[in-house]
Amino acid sequence: MRFSAPFRHLLPALLLVAGGAQAQAPSAPEPVREELRRVLLRLIESGEFGATAPQDIAFTLDAPAQRTSNLGIVVDSASAARAADGLHVIAVSPGSAAQRMGVRAGDVITAVNGEALQGLGGDSVGHALAAQRLRERVDALADGAPLRLAVRREGRGVELAGVASSVTLPPIHLSVGRDELLASLDGGGRSRREPAAGATAAGCGFVNVFDVAPRAQNVHAVRLLSIDGRVAGPEGRTNFRVDAGHHELEVAEDIERPYLSIGSRQRAVGRSVKTLSIDIRPDTVYYVGAQLHPEHRTEWKDGAYWDPVVWKETPGECR
Repeated sequence: MRFSAPFRHLLPALLLVAGGAQAQAPSAPEPVREELRRVLLRLIESGEFGATAPQDIAFTLDAPAQRTSNLGIVVDSASAARAADGLHVIAVSPGSAAQRMGVRAGDVITAVNGEALQGLGGDSVGHALAAQRLRERVDALADGAPLRLAVRREGRGVELAGVASSVTLPPIHLSVGRDELLASLDGGGRSRREPAAGATAAGCGFVNVFDVAPRAQNVHAVRLLSIDGRVAGPEGRTNFRVDAGHHELEVAEDIERPYLSIGSRQRAVGRSVKTLSIDIRPDTVYYVGAQLHPEHRTEWKDGAYWDPVVWKETPGECR
C-alpha cells in the first residue's frame, strides 16, 4: 500500500465511510463523487489538514483489495485531545452496521466490546490512537460475531449491540488536488502545464501504472521513469496527467522474480528499461504494463523477455 504521509491517518476514516457506500455500483459514479466530497468536507472542518488551505490540499492514495469492517461511521481523530473522553461521531452512513445498532452523529464512543477507548493518547503525529484501536478491534471480529459499543449520549451512558460484518473493497487509486498533475514545477520553479513537445492543446488524458495488470495474460507491473524526457513524478506515483497528443514514455519492468529465469545476481545489474510511444486521446486513461514473453524469459541481456504495452484503455474525464 502506498499513500502520501499527510493522508496516512485519513485512510481509516474513508474506509469507515465505505460501509455505507458498499451498495453503490460502479455504474453510479455521481453518488460516489458526492460521498467523497462529503468526507473531504468533514475532514477539512475537523482540522485533519491543519493550516493547509482547502484549494491547496493534494494527496494520492493507493491501496490493494482488502477486507474491512462495515461499520460506517466518521469519527473525529484529528488529535489525542479531541478523543480524550472517547471518539466523537461526526456522521453515520445510511444503511451501515452502525446505523442498525443505533449509533447517532454526536455520540461519543467510549468502549468497544468492553475495551476502553478513552485516554489512549496520540500517534507520532498527534492523531488519536482511539480510532486505530476501534478499527483494529472491529476488523478482528468474524462476520456475525457480537459487537457492543458503549456510547455517551446527551450526558448519559448507552449500550448498543449488533453483529460484526465486513466487505472486501476493490483496489483503490485516489488522486486529489494538484498532486494529480504530471509534474507541477520544472527545475526553475516554473509551472509545467504548457503542452509537451509533440502534444496538442486539445484536452488531456492519463497514464496509469497502478498494478492491477492481468498476470493470466502475462502482463506485469512497470515503473514510469520519464515522459518526453522529463522525470515522471515522485516515488510511488501511479497516475499521471498528460496533454493529448504523442508522447514517449520511459518505463522499467517490475516483473516479479518467480516469473523470470533470471538469477538474482543477473537481476542485481538493474531492471530493463524501454521506451513506449503512445498517442493520448482526450479523457482517456491508458494502463501501461510489462508484457512478458515466456519463451524468451532467459534472454535478459538484450531485454527480449518483455515489452512495454498499453493493456487497457478506459474513459476518464481530464480537466
